[in-house]
Amino acid sequence: MIRFFRGSGAGPVVLLMLATFGLWIVPLISPSGMENVSGPEPMPLWGLIIKLISGSPLAAVILSLVLVMAVAFLMVRFNTEIFFIPRRTYLPALLYIILYSVFPGQMILNPALPASLLILAALWRMMSSYRLNGMSFNFFDAALMISSAGLLYAGSVWFLAVVFIAALVLRSPDARELSLALGGAMLPWIVMYAVWYVSGEDPEKLTGIIRHNLFDMTSSVRWSRTLIILLVVAGLNFLPSLLYLVREMPTYKIRSRKTWELMIWIIVISAAAIIFVPAVSAEITAVAAVPVSFIMANYMTFTRRVVIAEILFWLMVIMLVVSRLWTI
Repeated sequence: MIRFFRGSGAGPVVLLMLATFGLWIVPLISPSGMENVSGPEPMPLWGLIIKLISGSPLAAVILSLVLVMAVAFLMVRFNTEIFFIPRRTYLPALLYIILYSVFPGQMILNPALPASLLILAALWRMMSSYRLNGMSFNFFDAALMISSAGLLYAGSVWFLAVVFIAALVLRSPDARELSLALGGAMLPWIVMYAVWYVSGEDPEKLTGIIRHNLFDMTSSVRWSRTLIILLVVAGLNFLPSLLYLVREMPTYKIRSRKTWELMIWIIVISAAAIIFVPAVSAEITAVAAVPVSFIMANYMTFTRRVVIAEILFWLMVIMLVVSRLWTI
């Protein structure tokens, strides 16, 4: 299967679509109620989306499926453009869909899913600034996108740190670009407060909603034994991939190295948010799975130990199926 997905023809695309629909067949046939996709005080933009589809649980499933596929194929396009994995492959898309499906309770339109699309687009925009002559507005755009993602999923604001890290990693320090990035980060919130005020709502209420989504304890994940085993197997796939990346990074081109550095920073921020921020839970998998999938795909694409990688990959797939059938 790894050898098959190393290619870039029509075959991997067809199989990728079939695998995705296979994972989503149950919610497509029997969609759950909307209470599973909205909390008591969602972020303003997310709350608006929930209102629009509140009458149709199937619409939530379809929209979620479309967003997952959009993230997966944007990942493929991102690699094709930046080429930090120096081969055209659909492995990142396949691995993202698998990893995102680890927590079935978060599959149906969790707010971090559309946010992950904006964060990935922001990462692409930042990498496009590499060796760009003159002052770059890319960091303003990236900060604007990530901050806008915060209106959907409050935990996105922690990834604004990546914008300022990228500005220092990709470019010579420039106060004007850093100031623009700060302005881009603030603009969506200024607009949101202005719209909230003009509509006659109390700004204090909006502040309370934001505070709740940023810091209050969220609902915990149901940790079944099969889910724990699945996460262990996923870790066994990720660790050799990360070690391979660390070992091979000095041989990569400078642009590729810097791309991987930003990927690692996203993983570090995701892990720190899960550990230290009570409001962050399994939903952040939608964001963290992007760099993890790229790292695993890079290893699977170039490793000489294909048999071992294939065995670990199939163990992960089998445990994903088992965790869906037996939630014990």
